[in-house]
Amino acid sequence: MNKKSIPGWTININEISNGVFKVTLSDAYGRKAEIIDNATDETIEKAIGDAFDIEKQISKNWNLFLYDLAVQKLEDNEIENKEFNDKVFGSWYIERQDKRLVYDGKESWLIFQKKSKGEWADIETIKKDDLKYSNFVGQINNIIEKQYL
Repeated sequence: MNKKSIPGWTININEISNGVFKVTLSDAYGRKAEIIDNATDETIEKAIGDAFDIEKQISKNWNLFLYDLAVQKLEDNEIENKEFNDKVFGSWYIERQDKRLVYDGKESWLIFQKKSKGEWADIETIKKDDLKYSNFVGQINNIIEKQYL
């Protein structure tokens, strides 16, 4: 069984006994994140979170990885503008309506912003050391979330 993984990683799910699955994510360098449990979405997300942590610790292209993952997660959600800039410490942004995610490559901060009266305002900043897959997905959900008045 194959499900969508994260950039640079492949995911394989194999039933190793009745109702027990091995969820394995691996990359081109042979690094692996593996969990043996049931194959619920929660288990798969935990394995992806482990691969995310590995990537964060040893990736030479962390900023690009994070950008590609954000684009992948926002794929069908009306991205209006996006840019990755390797010349500015790998900083990037992705805009959707009046919200955007910005990654400050120099400081290694992920910033969720909202536009109000034509100006971008920081709503939440997460430092790289505090960034986990779960709060990254939370910021993606902030971008997708529609505001109801």
